[in-house]
Amino acid sequence: MIKILILVITTFIVVGCGSSTVSENVLDDVNTSEETVNESNTTDEPIADEPIISYSPIDIENGKKEFLNNCATCHGSDAKGKTGPNIVGISSNDIENEIKANSAMVFLQGVILEGEARVISIYLNELKKLDNSDDPTVIEKGLLGKELYFDANLSLNRTISCASCHDAEHAYIDARFESNPVNGALSVGDDGVTLGGRNSPTVAYAKFIPDLFEFEDGSFIGGQFWDGRADNLKEQAKGPFTDSAEMMMPDAQSVVARVYENEAYVKTLQKLYGDTIFSDTEKAFDAIADAISKYEMTEEFAPFDSKYDRSKLPYYHVDHYEMTEQEKLGYSLFFSDKTHCRKCHTTSSETESSIETFTNSNYENIGVPKNIEALIYRDGNSISIDLGLGGVLNRPEHYGKFKVPTLRNVAVTSPYMSNGVFKELKTVIKYFLYMAGHDYPVNPETGEPWQAADVNSTINHETLKTLPNLTEEEIDALESFLRLLTDKKYEDLF
Repeated sequence: MIKILILVITTFIVVGCGSSTVSENVLDDVNTSEETVNESNTTDEPIADEPIISYSPIDIENGKKEFLNNCATCHGSDAKGKTGPNIVGISSNDIENEIKANSAMVFLQGVILEGEARVISIYLNELKKLDNSDDPTVIEKGLLGKELYFDANLSLNRTISCASCHDAEHAYIDARFESNPVNGALSVGDDGVTLGGRNSPTVAYAKFIPDLFEFEDGSFIGGQFWDGRADNLKEQAKGPFTDSAEMMMPDAQSVVARVYENEAYVKTLQKLYGDTIFSDTEKAFDAIADAISKYEMTEEFAPFDSKYDRSKLPYYHVDHYEMTEQEKLGYSLFFSDKTHCRKCHTTSSETESSIETFTNSNYENIGVPKNIEALIYRDGNSISIDLGLGGVLNRPEHYGKFKVPTLRNVAVTSPYMSNGVFKELKTVIKYFLYMAGHDYPVNPETGEPWQAADVNSTINHETLKTLPNLTEEEIDALESFLRLLTDKKYEDLF
């Protein structure tokens, strides 16, 4: 399991299992306008760290590399905040000063001494040029993207939309259970018959997943889909349109033609992306996907309003949630060294943040059993092997590895795993106990021994074997805690 250096600049630093204190720092209000900054400089003396005027593409690339290695886990690939605040455009002096002042980041001082702060700052300044999230045009693109997201006319037979497999009313998963022959393990395509290759992951909180990136040790983080084959949400949005098991459009030109049928779409796309946007199929398709991605980046997909989040509010806050004793036990187990859940399912196992996406976006092979039932229904046999990230990269050392999913809304997003093999959360927990060598020889859902994995050679036994046995009370408590991660909108789905 890789260890990621993280620039932990949080508004809240959580101490222990239940209390939190407010941490003031130089970056707390990172959205200060240039006007305010200028007002603070009332003398004619030069600013200590003036904006960088020019720098080379190599500097930018090196800055991006160091940022992804050291900062992105807490600040997202766009530096606008993940479990830390927006740090777009922050100067190298401020970066260095904050690291020196914040005890949670003392381990990064060695990095600063080596000069990486400068290139990180260069990259942040480059991002500042591209930062337009508050631009009315970007907001309007998101509104267009919402229309496209729900439009079934963009599939071959005009029967499904993006929302069919990522239902906004069901935590953005495929909730068409009644019409699904494999109980939702795989999604049904536009023809009503063809099954896709994997379980539809939630799109909720996906905007916080960084672009696919390889660390120096050869491990990977980020990317969209279970196997990271799309770098970002825009590239991900293109995939389902022309997938032969999903929306089934023959090519990008066909998608653009369907969009062109809608006069309102045409006018809005021309307004937002230029009058000539439809003169180039590739650019038009890119614009369509971009609009959808802008919608998926809105707060609608990441409200951070679960009971877990509300438990972090001050006890006197009107929305504060007080955990039950069972939930407190599950909470302490989740973040403890006993279970090691936090190693993969927090952005940083070093600290517990008040805002957490519950995934490190890394790739692991945990030996997930083959879903024999789904494979036989789809293929007529169970011989196919899913190579995951390794298949995308064509690198055997990554065969069978899949991106660690977010646990946000996990209690209402079954079935679980990349192949939808498990229906219940408790089954997932007992499977981990089985992989740790404890006495759980059969799958409780089938009463049969656990099936073999697709790829055995890359299973992370080193981490899996560290999980100690849990009592039934502890298993129930963990499940109870995981239910706390459900957004308020979906609590009634229980």
